Amino acid sequence: MNRVRILTLMLSFGVLAGCVPTEQEYEAIVVTLQGSAQARQYAVSECVRGFSTSERRAAAIVIDSSEKNAAQLACKRAVEAMRSGRLTYADAVDIKKGKFTPKLIKIFQGR
Repeated sequence: MNRVRILTLMLSFGVLAGCVPTEQEYEAIVVTLQGSAQARQYAVSECVRGFSTSERRAAAIVIDSSEKNAAQLACKRAVEAMRSGRLTYADAVDIKKGKFTPKLIKIFQGR
């Protein structure tokens, strides 16, 4: 259980905050998210905690949401995109590099 918790924590916008796991670890995180609603909830809650005020503001603009709801919505969308396979390891690396592609913007906008 501790390993799952660590992997999920790494996901929890370790991915968006800059700590991208190895590709194999990323795939393990995806498998965990696919099979566990509790892991998805945990990942979203940890992700939300990682947002600063300025990041919430920026996310609100990109996803067309209130600042209050922006982090929660962005995190839910990212976790769901990982679970579904839409957010790939390469995408996570792009996020770490601050390279937000049209595909990533669409994911965060829920499109």
